[in-house]
Amino acid sequence: MMRRAIAVVAAAVPAMFVVPAISSAQPPICSAEMLNATTQQDGPPSSNGQNMLRIVLTNTSPQTCLVQGHPGVDLTGPDHPTFGPTYSLPRQEAGFAPVTVAPGAAVSSELTYLADGPQGWTPTMIVVTPPDTTTQLQVPWPQAGSVSRQDAATHPGTYIGPLRPA
Repeated sequence: MMRRAIAVVAAAVPAMFVVPAISSAQPPICSAEMLNATTQQDGPPSSNGQNMLRIVLTNTSPQTCLVQGHPGVDLTGPDHPTFGPTYSLPRQEAGFAPVTVAPGAAVSSELTYLADGPQGWTPTMIVVTPPDTTTQLQVPWPQAGSVSRQDAATHPGTYIGPLRPA
């Protein structure tokens, strides 16, 4: 009997006491549909050292959006005899902050890679997944040389950094 009385009382509470939903002033997360991926390299790559290639994500939508963290990055190419055709890059251990990306503005992530010489494994495509999303973008691997496959390394020389304003 006590339960019914409580249920009736709860149902009788006037609607003016209901707390309204609080809307967030944050822009939406940048989805792959809002972004265009390109690459930038500051100079010719070294064939036997560590190189850097920027992955640039430009907001092509008419609205501001938000990114935070590291993109997921896979390098795809010919079938490697030990590791296969896909190299999923580990994330650099580095701090990051949310970045608001206005229409037409860009963010970039530094892809650091260890070259493997002229006969090494050379990717053909970079597959990028923006943070907090699952849809992927693809951009061709530029004439950036080979990549040393270190899929099982504890401290690999190839990794992806967090997104920062470009």
